[in-house]
Amino acid sequence: MASKFRNTNVRNTVQIIGFLLGSGIFYFMATLPPIFLKRFPMPWMVCWSDPLAAGACPAGTIQHFFTLGDGVIPFFAIGFLGLIGAIFGRMSCGWLCPFGYLQDILYRMKVLTKWIVVALVGFIIVYLCWTSPMFAGYVNEKGNLVSSPLMKLFGRGRLAEFYKWVALYIVIFGALFSLFFIKFKKFTIGNHFANWLRVFFFLVPFIIFPFFVTDPSLSIRGPWFCKICPAGTTFAAIPQFLFAALPKSLFPLFGLDTASPFIPYGLASYSDIRPMGQIMFGLKIITFVLFIWISTLSKRVFCKVMCPIGFFYSGFNYFSAIRVVVDKKTCRGEKCNVCWKVCPMDIKLYDKESTSHCIGCLECVSRCPFKAAKLVRPTFFEWLFSRKHYTIAQKTAPQE
Repeated sequence: MASKFRNTNVRNTVQIIGFLLGSGIFYFMATLPPIFLKRFPMPWMVCWSDPLAAGACPAGTIQHFFTLGDGVIPFFAIGFLGLIGAIFGRMSCGWLCPFGYLQDILYRMKVLTKWIVVALVGFIIVYLCWTSPMFAGYVNEKGNLVSSPLMKLFGRGRLAEFYKWVALYIVIFGALFSLFFIKFKKFTIGNHFANWLRVFFFLVPFIIFPFFVTDPSLSIRGPWFCKICPAGTTFAAIPQFLFAALPKSLFPLFGLDTASPFIPYGLASYSDIRPMGQIMFGLKIITFVLFIWISTLSKRVFCKVMCPIGFFYSGFNYFSAIRVVVDKKTCRGEKCNVCWKVCPMDIKLYDKESTSHCIGCLECVSRCPFKAAKLVRPTFFEWLFSRKHYTIAQKTAPQE
């Protein structure tokens, strides 16, 4: 039994390292010369604007080139993702992606931990409503929508407007947070339905909108998927707004020069971005709360139906150098379902539509009681995927 769970322990350790690398203590590598890692796309989903991210998000990079027009194609970003996909398929989603790891944590949370997270998110939203102009837009005497922090509405004696917005926030966010107090059954999103959803999110907000739809606030075409991406809200937007609450006396941090690589990216100039947040940021907060709620009920919903990087990788799952396959002759299917129970993507490996969703976590390969789930890998990857811990697919001898 200990050998069966070795893969889980190793993967958890690698995921923590990947989380720290993608959005954690290695942030200084973003601006550290001569590499300047922030200029390069990472093989996972993490927002470019994340102050603690070492590199750039490939989805944001590709969208940025789409918005430039003139037929500019991000060959490096696409080629880099293609190289990763050709070798590992979607394994970076299962082993390294910070946002995927966050979804795993949210789904595995016990009741007490869930309430702690809900209370923390609630406190953050109350703070943002109180201090940030994005939530407290009100109509002045001329009929124009003006942004102002909620506390200023109270301080300036606009009590009628203050109470109106407080009531509105209570209704909106009260309705959202009430979802956490209602008992819902955990559910699985079917592969067929998930395929249609991820095609929609890949084509519409990720491809079509950046090419053809203009951002009214910027008067240029914008990265529309980034505007609705919960990864961007989690790792970039909310931290940036919270960092803006720190007193300016803390900057530059620890007496360092503002050009020092040891100051988180985007914070050296101490630019308060809160006035930039308008209705769109309110929608991002609502999406963020819904994301947390649904992630406690279903495994890796974002990875399964919305992530453009996962969708790009999924096509490589059928022929990548390292991939998981199932032996239909020894697989017991519905009579066993061990692969489904241990899968972080909530898929049944023997389902014909599951291949593109597999993130190569290797839980099914290490735990299948009938050794039906097998790992395909070149012999020179023996050092990484040993036969002692995984069932390696054998090449069938040619029949005479």
